[in-house]
Amino acid sequence: MLISGIHKVCVLGVIKYHQIRQELFEEVSLHPEVLKDLEILHYHVENNFPIEKELVFKLVPELFVHEINKLAARDRIRFKKPRISYARADGEQLEVDLAANALKETEMEKLLDKSMQMEMYLLEQTSDVYKMYFDKLRDEVTYGGHVTLREYMMLLEVMDAENMKPWERRMWGEIRELRQINDDIKALQAHLWEK
Repeated sequence: MLISGIHKVCVLGVIKYHQIRQELFEEVSLHPEVLKDLEILHYHVENNFPIEKELVFKLVPELFVHEINKLAARDRIRFKKPRISYARADGEQLEVDLAANALKETEMEKLLDKSMQMEMYLLEQTSDVYKMYFDKLRDEVTYGGHVTLREYMMLLEVMDAENMKPWERRMWGEIRELRQINDDIKALQAHLWEK
């Protein structure tokens, strides 16, 4: 993949952050292979050369969350970064940090993950329904006397099921299910924003 534009600026910023952390804080010690990978990433991005997606996802997953979420579950786990936790000067973790991290990792992360999975499912199902009925919708709008697809869909929404063609009934049933899933996602996200 070729990294350019805002992604390039962000990737170079993350690399600089890791370099500064490595030099300034003695308790931070990156593995030599990670340092080598960061140098490779820096060279390729700086000089506008293509680089392997796997290396980019491994080193800066926070910048490519959407792309990583499209991967299979087993692949997504490979690119999950551990949570940052803060420790006092004597090395003990603060109790408030432990409690907050435990809460976030359990309930909040599960809900956020579920929300993202539901969104991906909705996107895939919507795309599948559109592809499945594309030819029939196109023919209906072109030869059925409808001005636009939007007008035709509005007509279907108010039409009785008995007056619909069998394929229109099936399609409309699937659209209603997709709308219910969308409502569930919005409710879950509203719940997450309240917390």
